[in-house]
Amino acid sequence: MMNLFWLCCIGYFIGSIPTGFLLMKFCKQIDVRDLGSHSTGATNILRSGGKTLAMWTLLGDVLKGALFVLIAKAFSDDCWYLSAVFCCQIGHVYPIWLGFKGGKGVATSAGIFLVLSPLFASISISIWFILAKFVKISSIASIALATSFTALCSYGYFFKDTEFAVFIFSVITFCFLMLTHIDNIKRIIHHSEKIVTLNKE
Repeated sequence: MMNLFWLCCIGYFIGSIPTGFLLMKFCKQIDVRDLGSHSTGATNILRSGGKTLAMWTLLGDVLKGALFVLIAKAFSDDCWYLSAVFCCQIGHVYPIWLGFKGGKGVATSAGIFLVLSPLFASISISIWFILAKFVKISSIASIALATSFTALCSYGYFFKDTEFAVFIFSVITFCFLMLTHIDNIKRIIHHSEKIVTLNKE
């Protein structure tokens, strides 16, 4: 249990590395929390800092999720390592370094999904990409990613060979991501959610 506790702590601190915030600070000398949606995630970086910084933010957030799953699995031989993985997601959304105000957790979750279930994650990320490209509303694409991954894991658990722990983790993550997008969902319902526009950078 002590090992799991420390693994959870490590997961939280890795997840709380504020990729977008650091890139905007070093490259633009701007606090991204003062701009747009005030989020440190890739979508707000795209609106505020341009495509290049948004791409690096997205990549960094995906990698920290994926890498921590590999670390957690290496140090834990049972399904409880997923508790530490969830702490990584919490760290991204509520980073201690930034007054517990980070991103929405989608990119980090996508990186985690890629390690837990590469096939299902690839399908879900493809759905995200298609919706992001053609609908141009990031929150709709993100909600679709979380929903589709959970639906696929549910199918995998009941009809294939998806582990029960991964299925439960997908459900918990779905609920968590819906919580982080609650304001977006309200705006979608009222047809006031912002369309993502690309900067030239």
